Amino acid sequence: MKQTIFTIVSPIRSGWQGEVQAMLAALDYRGTLPAADVFGFGEAEMLHFASLFLYDDPEDGWFLVFENNIDGEIEAYLDRLLEIAQEKDGGRFLLRLFGHCQGFFGNDLKELRGQWLAQVHRPAAGFVSAVGLTRQRIFQDAAVYRVADAALGSGAPKLSDEEAQAAVFNALDADPETRDVWSSLPDRGEGPGLIERARAYLSIALNGLGFIFLALINLIPERIARQDNERPDPSMVDWQKQYEDHLPTNHMTSVVHLHWDAARHAAKLCAFGLLRGRVTLKHTDGKLGPIETIHFAHWSMLNQGRRLLFVSNYGGSWDSYLDDFTLKASKGLTLAWAHGIGFPKSWFMVYGGAAKGPEFIDWARRSMVPSLVWYKAYPGLSAKNINRNRRLREALVDAKAGRGDTAWLGEV
Repeated sequence: MKQTIFTIVSPIRSGWQGEVQAMLAALDYRGTLPAADVFGFGEAEMLHFASLFLYDDPEDGWFLVFENNIDGEIEAYLDRLLEIAQEKDGGRFLLRLFGHCQGFFGNDLKELRGQWLAQVHRPAAGFVSAVGLTRQRIFQDAAVYRVADAALGSGAPKLSDEEAQAAVFNALDADPETRDVWSSLPDRGEGPGLIERARAYLSIALNGLGFIFLALINLIPERIARQDNERPDPSMVDWQKQYEDHLPTNHMTSVVHLHWDAARHAAKLCAFGLLRGRVTLKHTDGKLGPIETIHFAHWSMLNQGRRLLFVSNYGGSWDSYLDDFTLKASKGLTLAWAHGIGFPKSWFMVYGGAAKGPEFIDWARRSMVPSLVWYKAYPGLSAKNINRNRRLREALVDAKAGRGDTAWLGEV
């Protein structure tokens, strides 16, 4: 099943942002579920990650953003959330929260569903690590690793490769969590199909031509744009850090103001077309190039293209994450964020920019918005864990069917 990334962006009625912020800040979603799961995230079987946060736009006012990373279709997921809300409290919490937003008066959940669907934003470009893995499959793969590790871990007798394989098969068949599913789960697929690949190549070709033309046109405006060298406000950084490092996985939200003339806006659209095509063709193995720590990451154009939202769920600390980006993926980041107001000096939307480590990191920190609510369905698993577990289960299935050898022992 394909994962879907989307955000619901709701303008808040003037003067009510404090009430919305207070409602969210009073909750205790820091990756794991609080005692009172008022959103029902734990019961939403399709959900991988979710977050809610506010941002203040100097031209358009305050917005409430609801980010979701799910299995399957948006409508089915929203229906499930609203069904859970109805069961919990008749939907009162959601109706009150979104009742502070423009165009909705908190009347009923059916009206809220329509409001949500009208405010859905799909990403301009995004990355998914566990391609083709549902939330349930991730849990099942983790159970397979747990059982195999217990069978062969510390304290287990020394076995030959063949004996070790037999011991793991027996343990998987005996464990109630794995015995009925471990060898029969469907294959996740081998990446994009022929039609999807053809579309990706066409996107790269067409957007590449447009990008070269527009990047040349924009070269002088790009070079003379003012770079913002201010350090982040220490009090703002302290506030942001209250919502970081509660788990080995973290969450980043950034809202950037873009230069909004037609030529630079068109160049951004072409740049994201290139990024979409590259991710489809090149990044289906659980890694974004050499970076193995990202679960989901995506950019979305908001406010008629004047703002750029970036949301990422990643492993490790924020500092190590940004270091990875600047050292290993600076050209891709510059392509995505070039023409952001105050962005470190770049040229041709590829060079400089994010490669200027300290300047880029300060700029990124200034753009961040704390996520007041953040949920992860599998808080104990990193992106590397998930991909290791997948490889192990697939290798075990092949070995069981006589298609593989005992090389999988290296995963345990």
